[in-house]
Amino acid sequence: MADDAETTEVSFDRATTQLDALHRAAYATADLITVDITASDDRYVCKLFPRASGADLELLAHRMRSEVIDQTLRLRIAKETEPLRNLIFALAFSQTGLAEAEAPQP
Repeated sequence: MADDAETTEVSFDRATTQLDALHRAAYATADLITVDITASDDRYVCKLFPRASGADLELLAHRMRSEVIDQTLRLRIAKETEPLRNLIFALAFSQTGLAEAEAPQP
């Protein structure tokens, strides 16, 4: 594990960044860094631990910020398209015979 001289921190506003996006970003960058996420009053603080000795900490911080933005947008798109995806799945499964058709109402 790297010592504190080989770490850096990035922080995110809790009002605009979901914890799930931070977890996903940490996972996506796990080949380069491990991440310790803590919450303060209005911020999430991510302490980045590079896997390689002598890594460019500024570059790793930029990579983490970029990945958090990507994951935040993915979560937003998933939320906004959920009703449409559910409709498509319902239609697809209704035509397979896997879902029982509703009995007609008299």
